[in-house]
Amino acid sequence: MVDVTNSCNLRCPVCPVTIAMTRKRGLMKLDLFKAIVDDFKKMKEKPAMYFNFSGEPTLNPALPDFVAYAHQNGHDTFLSTNATKLSQDMAERLITAGLGRVYLCMDGFSKEAQESYRVNSSFEEVKANIEMFLSTRRKLKVKNPKCVLQTLLTGYSEHQMEDIRSWAEDIGFDQIRFKTFSIGSYTTEQEKQEFSRFLPTREDLRRHPTGIQRATCTAPLHQTVVFWNGDLGLCCIDYDQMVQLPNIGEGGFLRAYLSDEAARARRKGYLKQFDICKGCSYSNAENMGMKIDLRQPI
Repeated sequence: MVDVTNSCNLRCPVCPVTIAMTRKRGLMKLDLFKAIVDDFKKMKEKPAMYFNFSGEPTLNPALPDFVAYAHQNGHDTFLSTNATKLSQDMAERLITAGLGRVYLCMDGFSKEAQESYRVNSSFEEVKANIEMFLSTRRKLKVKNPKCVLQTLLTGYSEHQMEDIRSWAEDIGFDQIRFKTFSIGSYTTEQEKQEFSRFLPTREDLRRHPTGIQRATCTAPLHQTVVFWNGDLGLCCIDYDQMVQLPNIGEGGFLRAYLSDEAARARRKGYLKQFDICKGCSYSNAENMGMKIDLRQPI
């Protein structure tokens, strides 16, 4: 997971970027990212590069160059965006860069549903930007990126699923991901009460804990984060860099990742021994949502 920036233009209520992030904001430099990719040039198996972590990645103007360099060197690429800053130029550059898959996020099919959660966004602008992105892919006559509409199911959007599906089919999406709403791993009890209004009324659309407290979490074993300044991060839940790991600047990504310090941290994370593991909703949830394929293979 490449933290191309930890800045965001929105203020979603239970997002850790809004309520819990204290680390310095910044943009990753292209040279730093190239150093990560260069470490894998001689390897047959290359990790996927996910350009989504804590901030809104399209705020980094060099994002298409990140995607292009990863794609040219054999890495699968993935992007998730709130679609508020997607310009025609950015769309064309991301598509021609070879982006493999993109989540275009819109959390409802009305002004109220979208803007209640995606604070500072405009429903009409996001809808238009998404339509422009799909139209651009058609004009370029390419299959990639695979385009997925991601919608957070809240009390505002749960009644709009059919309308969302119909629109997504009409404009050419490949898939819809209806994501269950998490009240947050960083929220206080007061915040949980305040923002419980976003929880769907339908129980089957809520994210329920399994009731099973797993002793281990495999996330640190198959994923890692590189923060915008080159520091390693443990996993997808460590938005505020609570686990201190080496910087890749001096010896490169692999040297930092394979260091004893990082290996000890991954083991500790696997055993859920960090404070951030205790409130994590990721490893104990049984319903993360549903995916609907809109383009069946012929």
